[in-house]
Amino acid sequence: MFRALLLFPPGAATAASKDASSSSSLPKVTMEAPVAVKLVDDPTAGPVELAIAPQAIFTTAVGHSSKRTLASWHVTTPGEVVDLMLNLVKDVPYVPSPRRGASPAPAGGEEGKPEEKANL
Repeated sequence: MFRALLLFPPGAATAASKDASSSSSLPKVTMEAPVAVKLVDDPTAGPVELAIAPQAIFTTAVGHSSKRTLASWHVTTPGEVVDLMLNLVKDVPYVPSPRRGASPAPAGGEEGKPEEKANL
């Protein structure tokens, strides 16, 4: 997560918002696969292109308010972060991702089985 912040140096959000008026596409940003992914899942994992704008990143510090940080937002407990994230996604329907090597589940769920809800 913190590696992603290095992709957008300070001031990138304001520069990107000026460029947004002239172009509707996001700037191309790529990130190398984390070491954990290369060690456990796929040693040949290459860089991934991120579809994210600098304005979509909300740096948040958790802890005492006197903590030195470059974060834009501050909360005192990790629970506040969880509550705010749940607030953001409360109306987004849960869609399970297919397991590796398996075909995706049919739309609308299988007949006779209740639709799964997000386990939040």
